[in-house]
Amino acid sequence: MNLARIKRYVALCLYYGIANKLPARGPLAEPSRWIRQELCRGFLAGCGQRINISRDVHLGTGSQISIGHRSGLGPGCRVYGGLVMGEEVMVGPDVAFLSENHRFDRLDEPIGWQGVTERNPPRIADGVWIGLRATILAGKVVGEGAIVGACAVVTKDVASYAIVGGNPAVVIGTRRPGDDPAASAAAASANGAPAPDAG
Repeated sequence: MNLARIKRYVALCLYYGIANKLPARGPLAEPSRWIRQELCRGFLAGCGQRINISRDVHLGTGSQISIGHRSGLGPGCRVYGGLVMGEEVMVGPDVAFLSENHRFDRLDEPIGWQGVTERNPPRIADGVWIGLRATILAGKVVGEGAIVGACAVVTKDVASYAIVGGNPAVVIGTRRPGDDPAASAAAASANGAPAPDAG
């Protein structure tokens, strides 16, 4: 085992054994954030400056996770597989990022025996805000400056500056002044996303 692998293993052990439990609020919040950030540098594929990984965040082995400058993951977030996150991204508590899914195309075999799809990490662009308990499915792209509402399930790509919510997530607004949310919904629908009800 080479020195780099040993350092990575030690960083993972310290992250999950100690740092993952340190407080995210109160007088120890900033030192705890710094400790988690520095340990993440030891095992994530990419780690920007001043990231904020809150307590009880599951990152697996981190080998396919990249987090940009000043981005963060709220308490209890789970990254299953990989994730590519841009800069200045805010993620609320208990958000799940999935990179694969169960196969279910065969009817003659239980789903649990059919294996999983090819790993395809979600990609989150710069300046995105993802609300509490949202789920981002494998391979989905959330465009720059978009907002994903609490408990939304992102099953299709989200356009830049769109505001989406629901299960499955649909366009419910836009952050661009003068943009018509109905036009954003139509554009999303043209890309395969369901359009919201009019009115």
